[in-house]
Amino acid sequence: MIFEWIARRLHRAIRPMPPTCCMKNDDAGFVASARTLEQNGQRLRVVVDNELNLEFKMLPPILACESSCHRRMLPVKVSGRNRVISTTEQAVHSASGQSKRSEHNAIAQCGPPNAPGVIDLCCGLGGLSLAAESLGLQIVAGVDVNANALKTFSKNFPTAKVLEGSVRSTTILADCAELLKPYKAANQSTIILSGPPCQGFSVAGSRDPADPRNQVLVAVARAITKLQPQCALIENVAMLLGGKHNDRIRKFERVLYDGGFHLTNIILNASEFGVSQKRKRAFFLITRQPLDKQEVFKRLEAFKADATGAREALQGLSEAKVRPDDYSDEVDYGGIHNHFAMQHSRRVMNKISAIKPGSGPMSYRRLHPTQPSNTLFSGHRAPPAHFLEPRSITVREAARLQGFPDSFRIYGSFGNQMEQVTNAVPPPLAKAVLRVLLETNGIEV
Repeated sequence: MIFEWIARRLHRAIRPMPPTCCMKNDDAGFVASARTLEQNGQRLRVVVDNELNLEFKMLPPILACESSCHRRMLPVKVSGRNRVISTTEQAVHSASGQSKRSEHNAIAQCGPPNAPGVIDLCCGLGGLSLAAESLGLQIVAGVDVNANALKTFSKNFPTAKVLEGSVRSTTILADCAELLKPYKAANQSTIILSGPPCQGFSVAGSRDPADPRNQVLVAVARAITKLQPQCALIENVAMLLGGKHNDRIRKFERVLYDGGFHLTNIILNASEFGVSQKRKRAFFLITRQPLDKQEVFKRLEAFKADATGAREALQGLSEAKVRPDDYSDEVDYGGIHNHFAMQHSRRVMNKISAIKPGSGPMSYRRLHPTQPSNTLFSGHRAPPAHFLEPRSITVREAARLQGFPDSFRIYGSFGNQMEQVTNAVPPPLAKAVLRVLLETNGIEV
């Protein structure tokens, strides 16, 4: 039977099987049906609706409650064709709470959109989406290839769809187009956000024009032309606008122009927008009509704010405890999340102690208490050291220097969490640029 075969394939592809997964199916010939299968003491409910969508639900031994939040799309093969499966990422704390969330989500999805919709391509942990959400926009979906970053995104934007895959994928883009249809039908504006990989352009990366990651920028442009939003915003490192990348920028602009869009690029420093970090970023404002760059800068002046020093940015945090050996990103250790110190050796601690605040090598460069930090980097380089304590800053401290609120929790392995944070755009900076983009396009929020 087709249901048993699919169940076996899912059991092998996704282990352990999540509480809920839905698979979109475009094969003709299936009829509306439902069946419960039992396997190794577990019950799998298989439903095929009239629109030929397959839905698989793992039924607990007593209760059959499921939540449609926190989905992650995974490619699988069904009947020789590519499909997309959405799996629940968030653990359910209680059956009653789970049932309430299911009911809430069902209601929210049935009603017409009441705000502009946003899809975040190369979303990472969600810095751009956080800025958009703070302006009243609805985060429809996030797309990325990084599973750790997507887990963070899904936890912090529980009503958004999470699509794991490349922005080059026709399946991914088809899903995005489908998700935007209700917004366009309701005459709501649609906006695309994106922060493509920057390592090939960054001063801390390869700076190689031939770096394959650089190709994603043009792929994002193609995605925008396919999805046809009212406007879009792309963020990257300032080095992208350096001379050695002119050919790629011209190709990027040509793709957008052929798709009916105009491009305005600007470079801004996060420290001028209240972020406790000196971080230059390039922004590409993509619009239907050309913008006056000087007018964009003039509007941005209204959102500028002085940056605070590191001490003020980190005030209120308790003394960081050393990360436990059995650390888990799902455990609530009490206090503010993501505030664990690295397990330094005595030699490293002595090395940090000898560094004067505001100085030192890129590895373990020490923060200055009254000045914004230098640009936070990820990768093999160690994060900066605390201005007072002989240790590297914690993930939470890095998040504060980026402008993330303490309520924004970062998931994934301990080592990967710092990379997620330092790869992100500072939300206060993104919010200012996005607000100007919306204003110049007549989009009210």
